[in-house]
Amino acid sequence: MKNALKNDLKVVQLGEVLDSLENGSRPKGGVGDLSKGIPSIGGEHINSLGGFSFEKIKYISEDFFNSFRRGKIKENDILVVKDGATTGKVAFVDKRFPFDKAAVNEHVFVLRVKTNLVIPKYLFYHLFSPIGQSQIDENFHGAAIGGINSQFVNNYKLPLPLLPIQKKIVSILENAEKAKEMRKTADELTKDFLKSIFIEMFGDPVSNSKTFPIVKLKDLALIERNSVTADNVQEGDKYVGLEHLESESGRIIKIISVSDGELKSNKFSFDENCILYGKLRPYLNKIALPHFKGICSTDIVPIRPIKDKSNKYFISYILKQPYYIQLATDRSVGANLPRLSPRELEIFEIINPPLPLQQEFAARVKEVEQLKEQQKKSKEQIDNLFNVLIQKAFKGELI
Repeated sequence: MKNALKNDLKVVQLGEVLDSLENGSRPKGGVGDLSKGIPSIGGEHINSLGGFSFEKIKYISEDFFNSFRRGKIKENDILVVKDGATTGKVAFVDKRFPFDKAAVNEHVFVLRVKTNLVIPKYLFYHLFSPIGQSQIDENFHGAAIGGINSQFVNNYKLPLPLLPIQKKIVSILENAEKAKEMRKTADELTKDFLKSIFIEMFGDPVSNSKTFPIVKLKDLALIERNSVTADNVQEGDKYVGLEHLESESGRIIKIISVSDGELKSNKFSFDENCILYGKLRPYLNKIALPHFKGICSTDIVPIRPIKDKSNKYFISYILKQPYYIQLATDRSVGANLPRLSPRELEIFEIINPPLPLQQEFAARVKEVEQLKEQQKKSKEQIDNLFNVLIQKAFKGELI
């Protein structure tokens, strides 16, 4: 071991504090999609937030799991992706891990620590921090599909304060994480609140429990395809591509200010009274409400509600319902890049509540959107605080 100059903080090789370093195996014939058996955790199940995403879990047999000498997951384990697209991502196995039994596959390391030297969560936070991720990146070998090998633990430098100091650092960072989780819960409650408002006012739009008249979408809104040629695009025009619309949330995550000659093909024009509807792969549910005038990709169709008949808040919320997402998906054409024809979209049958009721809903949506904007700022502040704390923690500046 050697001492860092700052605060006489010991810095050790990661391997010195590990009790074991393991990875799993892949059974002959691969793993199955069955809902029975033991979950096999791979790199695709470890996300960039230090947690898990349990979509498309694969399973191994109980017999194969029992034959494992290495790679079985236990509480307080630290998982590190060793190769592939998510190399270096880390996750911590705590009491919230949903499986009684699980194993990692051949693409993931399991790190177990000597608890007389290091608190497991302290090591996880260091590996997760920008400092830790930078060290992992330095040990990456190979081309695009490369990775790290077991030797990275001998190159990885870990600042090692005394256990009571580690415990304080973990406590501070855990409290900051709890604030992030509370913010996420509040965001989900806000989303659910808007759903409950819609159901309260309009009932189920598919079964039409409130017996509103049924009309075609074209009776309430017009699909506009006002083409703008590349030559007519003006310097500074705001451009939105399909990739700039976030699935589910409807957020416009990026707006491009166009330079002369930047766009080479025709686009559609829109303004703040339109709905932007992603017709390519409609199952992605990319439907946005812009608050500005601009041009968009032709993979997006602008929808303009007819004045005195409807409004953009009601129409967009209808189109985001699971039934209409599935309907759009079913009526799309094209195998690799399924698209919904605007003509098909126009004949979607939807409920037609009285305009004053739609306007009342629009007012409620605006209130919720203002709240969501405040929550967004709060989330940014909490995320920034966590990032500052985790960087200070491993520079010896937090305690």
